[in-house]
Amino acid sequence: MVTESREHASADSGDAEAPGPALHALHSGAARYFIEVARSASIRQAADRLGIAPSAISRQIARLERELKAQLLERRADGVVLTDAGTILLQHLEAIQDRLDRISGDIADLTALRRGTVQIATVEGITRPFLSEQIAEFRTRHPGVHFHLRSCGRQKVLEALEERRSQIGFLYDHFSHPALVEAGSWRQPLLVLVRAGHPLTQRRGLTLADLAQEPCGLPDETFGIHHLVLRAFARAGLQPKAPILSDSLGFLRDHAIRSGCLTFMPLQAAMPEIAAGDLVPLDLDCAEFRHRHIYAVVRRDQVLAPAAAAFLQEVVAAFADGDRRDAAFLAAARRDQA
Repeated sequence: MVTESREHASADSGDAEAPGPALHALHSGAARYFIEVARSASIRQAADRLGIAPSAISRQIARLERELKAQLLERRADGVVLTDAGTILLQHLEAIQDRLDRISGDIADLTALRRGTVQIATVEGITRPFLSEQIAEFRTRHPGVHFHLRSCGRQKVLEALEERRSQIGFLYDHFSHPALVEAGSWRQPLLVLVRAGHPLTQRRGLTLADLAQEPCGLPDETFGIHHLVLRAFARAGLQPKAPILSDSLGFLRDHAIRSGCLTFMPLQAAMPEIAAGDLVPLDLDCAEFRHRHIYAVVRRDQVLAPAAAAFLQEVVAAFADGDRRDAAFLAAARRDQA
């Protein structure tokens, strides 16, 4: 009788909060009780399974019948039988329960990284090999997670994050934005690259003055690199000789190899070409180029979905090892050059 009293109190307290008579079938425990009675074909058996008093179930079903203005059960000596109205209600309630079960399963899949989409906006300089490697490794462990990667200029990365079209952004060089916060950084000096055999590869301790008369291919104004290079030259009272501007680092790499002109980009943007010996980093003495970083950024007010949060955590952990690996790679490249 104690259980019955609690059940009755719960039902009574729910009356004042219910959103409307027709929605009581989805309110409190009434729907669950009705489903159990319909499946058991007995109020007593349903009560035993649910661990409550039969009278509490009877009151709840009577309440449903009043609110829906229809008889739902025929009471018989050996149990109950659904009326036509009861059959319709059962079908709807079971469909709702199935949907709720699927919702619970979908959320569990997200939490367990069995599904989800990670949306990334990034400047081109980190897409290969680093991001490609990170995404491939992540999907090996979590093949149900999909990725949508936008490779674009700095301003477009910021816009994608501001407009919530991307969850994670990657920027080169310093940033300051009231809506964004840094999640991690990786030191990435800006390199001056030329094709193998260029006369400047034989010189050490080069300055910007040594480069000022050399033609170069420069990333266009949508790249932070563009503005960084112009600032550094201007502070030295110089101006780069840049007959070629492009919004594609791939084009600039190929053009530097083909034409012999200089180009400017971080190590990650040209690692395969440097490893192959097609491009060579010059020994440039420029403090402004040395202290540069790639930043992982997110919106300040954002709660990342599980897949995006897990991927970001792995990327930031990989950043921590980046300086050591990059330093070793560049040292080996320069030894080969010498």
